[in-house]
Amino acid sequence: MLPRVPFVSFVLVFVLGIIAGDFLISRNLFDTFSISYVETVVILAIAAVSFLFYQKRNYSGYGKCCLFFLCVSGMLCIGLRNSDLNKDIEKLTVNKYDFYEAVVRSLPEKRLKSLRIEVLIQRIYTNKKWVRVDVKALLSIPLAASLVPSANDILIVKGNAEQTKPPMNPEEFDYKIYLWNKGIVWTDYLPEGSYQVVKNQNISGNIKLWSIQISEWADQQFRTNLKDEKSYGLVKAMLLGRRDDLLSDQIDDYTASGTVHILSVSGMHVAIIFIVLTFLLGWLKKLKGGKYLYLSVVISLLCFYALVTGLPPSVQRATLMCIVFVLAEVFSKKNNGINTLALSAFIILLIDPQALFDVGFQLSYLAMIGIFLLYKPIYSIWSPSGRLLRYLWQITALSFAAQLATFPLSLYYFHQFPFYFWLVNPFVITFTNGLLPAALLLLLTCLVPLTALHLMVGYIVDFLSYLTNFSVAVPKALPGYLIENLYLDKAEVLILYAALFMFWFAYNSREFERLKYGVLLILIFIVYSSSISIQTYVSPKGMIHAVPKHAVMSFRERNKMYIASDKAFETDTNAYKFYIKNYAVSEGVKDIIFLKNGIISRTENLSIRHLDSGDLFSWRGKIIYKGNYIPTNSAIDYEFIISPRYPKIKIVQAHLNTIFLLSGEIKKKTQERWTDLISKGNHHAHNLLSEGSILLP
Repeated sequence: MLPRVPFVSFVLVFVLGIIAGDFLISRNLFDTFSISYVETVVILAIAAVSFLFYQKRNYSGYGKCCLFFLCVSGMLCIGLRNSDLNKDIEKLTVNKYDFYEAVVRSLPEKRLKSLRIEVLIQRIYTNKKWVRVDVKALLSIPLAASLVPSANDILIVKGNAEQTKPPMNPEEFDYKIYLWNKGIVWTDYLPEGSYQVVKNQNISGNIKLWSIQISEWADQQFRTNLKDEKSYGLVKAMLLGRRDDLLSDQIDDYTASGTVHILSVSGMHVAIIFIVLTFLLGWLKKLKGGKYLYLSVVISLLCFYALVTGLPPSVQRATLMCIVFVLAEVFSKKNNGINTLALSAFIILLIDPQALFDVGFQLSYLAMIGIFLLYKPIYSIWSPSGRLLRYLWQITALSFAAQLATFPLSLYYFHQFPFYFWLVNPFVITFTNGLLPAALLLLLTCLVPLTALHLMVGYIVDFLSYLTNFSVAVPKALPGYLIENLYLDKAEVLILYAALFMFWFAYNSREFERLKYGVLLILIFIVYSSSISIQTYVSPKGMIHAVPKHAVMSFRERNKMYIASDKAFETDTNAYKFYIKNYAVSEGVKDIIFLKNGIISRTENLSIRHLDSGDLFSWRGKIIYKGNYIPTNSAIDYEFIISPRYPKIKIVQAHLNTIFLLSGEIKKKTQERWTDLISKGNHHAHNLLSEGSILLP
């Protein structure tokens, strides 16, 4: 156990337990009921042993038992959480129902073609009666729907909710796990006319709905007092967490500059508010009993800001973290920042163990760890004399510390790196340090009926927003502003973090001979990454993808990927980014080449022959026909049916070993008809959208 920072030991062991429990559950090594039952027994046994060690003054054994207790407790927490979610699945699968009743728990979130709302399904109509269920779900309605529900409205929906599908392509974003970690296991799309909205005025005792109403009021105040559209979109995104009014070029600018994280309400925003409040109100602690007044005012303002955002989970976690910090500042004689950070993480994970798997949680805490551990070593590299230079170097060192701690994980998730972050971040941090408090001040002044004051503060917010938007637009004018198509696997991420820790440990302990271990880890990283890259480069790979509304095949040779698809897919950039891009990046692809219909092509491993009804592909000994169905007894390995027309044939004629593939272009009823015909002919049908993509070695 680390003596000066005990909560670091606690949270690390607790995290280990969460990861171990999640691993066992995901591999079906234990079901959630048995793992929870066994852990409960083990925890009681550990508690008894710990008590015996304590009674005999064996503090070493007592400490080890406590750590083991925390590890098993982490497994128990994640086990109970998964058990609850599995029960939510059972509630809607054991009963057949025609209607369900749901209450809206969030503001509508605007997407590309739809609005998404989070609801609580309270009741289902089964066997001519309403049955209570209480499960969370995520619903989507058309963007131009005539009936758009508000928070706390009740929806009466005809139809059934569905479970989210797992990813059907390699490296595809796992939306099912993403929602699972948010406690959601059901989704539904509500076309026009499939639901009714009933107004519900009862919000008594529901702080979440109350906060949503405050968030809507804040949105109206920003709309009224901010005259510039870009400023309004930025402030709404930063304070309220809704990107509805951000322009597309704004999002591109923030992505290219490495500051896209400020467009989502996160721990960083709460931390800025916290830092400004402690700076402005620090004098209160000098008064008699002032530390309690200081504590009350800071916590009240942090809670007000959390209410303004609508209380998303990220803000709840960040607010709790800052409250722990201010409590430690007031009551602790020796406040160790990293220990306080660990305490806040421990409390959050104890409440919601699945927060560990949230990307925002991971990046927020890594950034804070980087600032605590790496800021001083980086800042000590240079000692500027001027006040302005010193300030700029402080902000730059802060930015480097946070970026250094997060970049391996950022590459793992996002596959890109903003090269000019060091140039932009000092200005963005400076401007947002003023913008966030100013925007919050604008809301506070709107509580007072003084229009002139509103205009004055609104002008300040507009000006700071303009400076922020201008500064993030600079990198796009510079060459090589965004390095893309970077890929790290989990092993590479772990090696990099191990090397980074070893370098920090050598510096902090002044045992510089330990640097050799850090260098050794870097060499291991280089050898491992190079071997994986070479192996991937020399091994061709083909794939028949599962893409809704499209028929897509890809063939990779070295660093080139040849894609055979319908014409619509070539211009459907969203479909490519969601289903194919991450796979292409993981395969080291540099060039994407679309194979045009009607052209006979040949590469080292691929040859294509155009037929009147489709195309015949030969890939490393595998024969694939893609097109309209043709009756044949030729030895074709895969017949890739792409025609959306309903088949009028009565029997399927094909080679005994031919596998029929149903593309994403085929609608549900046509898929069912093809499946029935193929099974009657004693052939195998593979529905790509329900069974996933197929690898062609």
